Amino acid sequence: MNSKNNNPKFSEEYYDTIQLYKKFHTEGTKKLSPEQTFAGHSLIPWGSKIKQIIDITQSNSITDFGCVKALGHTHRFKINQTIYQNLADYWNIEFVQLYDPGVKEFSSYPTEKTDGIICTDVIEHIPSNDIEIFIDQLYSFSKKFVFVVIATIPASKFFEDGRNIHLTIKKEHEWKQIFKTFDVKFPEIRTFLEFNN
Repeated sequence: MNSKNNNPKFSEEYYDTIQLYKKFHTEGTKKLSPEQTFAGHSLIPWGSKIKQIIDITQSNSITDFGCVKALGHTHRFKINQTIYQNLADYWNIEFVQLYDPGVKEFSSYPTEKTDGIICTDVIEHIPSNDIEIFIDQLYSFSKKFVFVVIATIPASKFFEDGRNIHLTIKKEHEWKQIFKTFDVKFPEIRTFLEFNN
């Protein structure tokens, strides 16, 4: 995903989209500075749900696939009067692997499988023709579970050419049908799907 040589299966549109996101991360948008653009806020509300999954599956390692600027992984935060150094501290896990091809410091393609894969508000940004390859990639890096949050409505941001940044909009039942095929292909991996409507 980081370069065409790593994953030649993806379309040209996929790689072009990564370049557009690199630009968002370095230049920002009309309304947001680069630091505020795709900072990683969308992961934070799912932190406690992910902790429950980590506990249930007895997981010790996570890959955040599409971590953007990884706000929750790099900043302290408070839950129920307790201050945590970051999400790994809150989740009580030993290893977090961060990956986002649009952010230079996290653009190194994952090198190892982890117990869980989290992918929040990413899949809808993938071109439609690349969705199944992308999802397959998530499962291939997981030992125990895949946690995915998908937006089912257009975003408030647009590319310079006028396209909505949510390139693939589907209804919940359509996404569930797609993921059922991966449940069959990867029966040892538990799937946790959530939606932002």
